Amino acid sequence: MLKITRTNTFEAAHHLPLTPAGHKCKNVHGHSYSVTVEISGSNNELGWIVDTAQVDMAFRPIHEQVDHKTLNDVHGLENPTTENLVIWVWNHFNKVFTGVANINEIGVTIQESPRSTAYYNGP
Repeated sequence: MLKITRTNTFEAAHHLPLTPAGHKCKNVHGHSYSVTVEISGSNNELGWIVDTAQVDMAFRPIHEQVDHKTLNDVHGLENPTTENLVIWVWNHFNKVFTGVANINEIGVTIQESPRSTAYYNGP
């Protein structure tokens, strides 16, 4: 299987409103997020699955919505756990690359800290 990855980053604050009183994540805090998109498939006529510049362009609208923002204020991220965030990002990339014949699968990993990541590759 052939797979490429592309990593981008953003800084954001959030709080987890559904956590119980006293839980540290109920308070507003921030992370330096790393978003890695994995795309598997076969080479096209140019010799790649997809140009990594296209992956960066697809990430740009996400970056504009979340970088140096409070994630809770972004539509669809009212409870911005890493798990909810990775699904939200995957949905965006899935829409962008739907219909590209040589792409088999898209996976997204979000790292919010050196010890905490979430991965999603679709329903």
